[in-house]
Amino acid sequence: MITTTTAASHPFSLCGLVLLLAILLQSVFVAVTYIYFTNELKQLRETYAKSNIACLTGEDVGDLLRPSTFEDGYERNDPCWEIKSHLHILIRKIVLKNYKSDNAGNVKEKTPFAVSQKEEYPAGVIAAHVTGDSGKALPPENAFIKNYNGQKIQGWKSHRSPSFLSNVEVENGELIIRKSGFYYIYSQTYFRQRFVRGTEERKGKQLVQQIYKVTSYPEPLLLMKNAKTTCWSKEADYGLHSIYQGGVFKLNENDRIFVTVSDINVIDMDENSTFMGAFLVV
Repeated sequence: MITTTTAASHPFSLCGLVLLLAILLQSVFVAVTYIYFTNELKQLRETYAKSNIACLTGEDVGDLLRPSTFEDGYERNDPCWEIKSHLHILIRKIVLKNYKSDNAGNVKEKTPFAVSQKEEYPAGVIAAHVTGDSGKALPPENAFIKNYNGQKIQGWKSHRSPSFLSNVEVENGELIIRKSGFYYIYSQTYFRQRFVRGTEERKGKQLVQQIYKVTSYPEPLLLMKNAKTTCWSKEADYGLHSIYQGGVFKLNENDRIFVTVSDINVIDMDENSTFMGAFLVV
């Protein structure tokens, strides 16, 4: 009876031993596989990092600043294409941002008379300031329409500092209003009269400046007038005088504003001395 029990337990021990051996072999296989793939991934990472650096060697800085396009020799199947493309975009953004920031304050100082910049103003700002343009010839007297007094100034400069336009237009020497409201309107004219020695032109001369409004009415309406009689110095080679006036007026959409003077031939069209402007008050 004892012999029979021992013989029956022997197969069970053999099966347990085989199962244990199978589990051990499986564990060894998993461990070896894990170590193998870990080493392979590490090598792939090192290779990829080296390829990234290799993609950047031999590059010219000027090439990196150019926009990346497929026509420039970078193909989608090129392993370096994605790296170079992203690098191009990043470098261009940084360089352009720094360039705009540096030149915002320097371009006006370096080239104040050669660069014309269009400034941006908030959408709600309605204003204009136009200045005399000494380089623009004034129209002859017989070209003016005589439905107002004086001679109309047309040689205004509007798109270079200190001039500007914001939601106001200028045409034929007239400011065009695009929104109804109460506006402060102003103008200054600078008179410069030269004398010929030995003549009697040094007598008092009447200087007149007038600001008109053009509406649907057939004739322009006079808004302001300033007149002075000035006696020029006998010792001066030329006489100088300026007239300024301003006031608040109700203007409607498409109304126009312009300035006339008594003698346009003695007007000095210096941008800091002769100007006209308007801005919306309410």
